[in-house]
Amino acid sequence: MDSRTLRTLAFLILAFAASLPAGRQAFADQVIMKDGTVYKGKIMIDTDKAILIGNPPFDPNSYLLQSEDIEKVIYEEYHPNPPAERKRGLTVESRLNGNVVSSDQLSEGTSPSLYMGLGFRVHPLVELDGGLDWTPSMHSSDAFSVSDGTTTRRYEDFWQYSAVFSARIYPFYEKKWKTEPYLTAGYSWNHQIPKGSGDSFTGSGWQAGFGAIRPITTHLFLESRFVFQKISYDTIDFLGRSGSIQPTIDQNVYSFSVGASYRL
Repeated sequence: MDSRTLRTLAFLILAFAASLPAGRQAFADQVIMKDGTVYKGKIMIDTDKAILIGNPPFDPNSYLLQSEDIEKVIYEEYHPNPPAERKRGLTVESRLNGNVVSSDQLSEGTSPSLYMGLGFRVHPLVELDGGLDWTPSMHSSDAFSVSDGTTTRRYEDFWQYSAVFSARIYPFYEKKWKTEPYLTAGYSWNHQIPKGSGDSFTGSGWQAGFGAIRPITTHLFLESRFVFQKISYDTIDFLGRSGSIQPTIDQNVYSFSVGASYRL
């Protein structure tokens, strides 16, 4: 994008901002001139001879106005954009995850998943969360075989759902930052189903990671996070019968997530 296009775009943005009704703009000082011209912004210098007013970032210029040309000066209190609201309340959230799965027994490469859940921030420092994570498709390049001595099945494609309970700690909740980082840790119950078989693996595991939330509106927040999970599958439902898996199927899962939450 060349400099001329950038200047044109900046002019259009400034013109749009200037055209907004007064009620839609931020609070500002006003200087009304005798000829009817109105200057809005922040008064930086105020003397009995002149007033210097500017309106960054909407107008890069400042204006020095002579007192004899001024009809009226209106002083307004500035209200800066509030930081993230760190208060108790209910949370509804959704995240899209990109997962990398590694294992010596059943490595399934990369796969996407969708998380939907609820939470409650019991204190500005602590939040409790719970929900379901659904993975529609997972593929193993090395087929996993199971046999009862008579029947042998080989599994390559899977889908999975997990019930997840976790807690967040916001260590910097007293800081007036708009973006709020957090630490998270939790536990999950996992159910992995080989497609087209009617069989399933059941297991559980722990997780830990970090992330950050950022407000878009008073209640709508964007979020990103990284979480490491350690999952062990120790039970199998094979041909309608349940049994234990020896040795267990251990998986390391690295999840990168983006999402949104609505916080009351």
